[in-house]
Amino acid sequence: MKKSCFLLMAFFSLCFARQIFAQNGIVDAQGEKVRVRDEKKEIPPLLQGIWQGSDRLILFADSDSEKSAEFAVVLRVFYGWYDERTSEASGYKEIKARDRNDATSKEAEDISITYRTIFENSSRSAGAYELIVKYPSIKETVSIPICVIGGKIYLDFLIKGTASATDFFDSAEYKQSSDNGGLYRAASNADGITVASPRFKKEVTSYFVHEDNFYQIRYWESDMEYTYAKATFSDGDETFTVDKYLRVGDKIYQCTTGRSSKIRNIKKAVSNLGNATHDDENTIFALGKEYLVKVPNGQKHENLQEIIDENNKRRKDPPKPLFPPSEIDFHWKEIAELEKYNPYTWNRRNIDLGK
Repeated sequence: MKKSCFLLMAFFSLCFARQIFAQNGIVDAQGEKVRVRDEKKEIPPLLQGIWQGSDRLILFADSDSEKSAEFAVVLRVFYGWYDERTSEASGYKEIKARDRNDATSKEAEDISITYRTIFENSSRSAGAYELIVKYPSIKETVSIPICVIGGKIYLDFLIKGTASATDFFDSAEYKQSSDNGGLYRAASNADGITVASPRFKKEVTSYFVHEDNFYQIRYWESDMEYTYAKATFSDGDETFTVDKYLRVGDKIYQCTTGRSSKIRNIKKAVSNLGNATHDDENTIFALGKEYLVKVPNGQKHENLQEIIDENNKRRKDPPKPLFPPSEIDFHWKEIAELEKYNPYTWNRRNIDLGK
């Protein structure tokens, strides 16, 4: 009886200890280290300031509030001819009242935001982050992954290296690799930084590079528990190892079915990553066009308001007439004199008068 009680107590103690360690990012269910990504109110230095896109302006600024940092979104409506203060903190209207017109709502959306650092290169010149956004109409927070390279924000990007290495980039476990091989794992899944919850991808694509070969690895959304477990695939006599799971924002993706560790139907990529934008250490690779560009010397809401005022001063030229005025001069008096003695015209007039 005493032995059974002792074993039972040991079992519960072990479970409790594992739970505590897991909460602190020490071990997962398989006994592997898993980093807990803490969210912070402080803005990463690379993100701070005003960012401009084709259809919006976004501000990340420090705040005196203990709850969250300042966040504002200005939508450039009417084909970019009017800047509408769509989302801002309640205190912004004390600096300058919002305009009221057909393009504005009565009150701006008050969206709070915190930040989570996913990865930064060793020189801190580029980084990947998650915006933890709390929308007023949604109970749960929404995580939006982004990366910053060269003063530009991208929404579609890859991080070089396995998660078990790059998740601990501040520790001795993270080693900067000089070669271009290995795993380039997908780290983004959102379609924008929006004033309503964005759309998220059901599937993401990672790449594995070996010599001149580029392998495309499909990951799909999963409800499995996240671990640093590995999966393998083969090409001829060679076998390669990659992450089985991806943790992207609040979602988990996997590349094998069930608990299998074998990747089936691997595809070689048609093109390489040569066209991708990357940092100077080749650790973060952005695919496609930038989403936002940083505005020089813009750090505060006052700077944002100056941009809004300047843009809203513009007046679009009136549209061209549907039928442009003709520049032909018909000289109607001369025409009338010539037609006066034209027999055909005279007969035509008599017929018209007789009707």
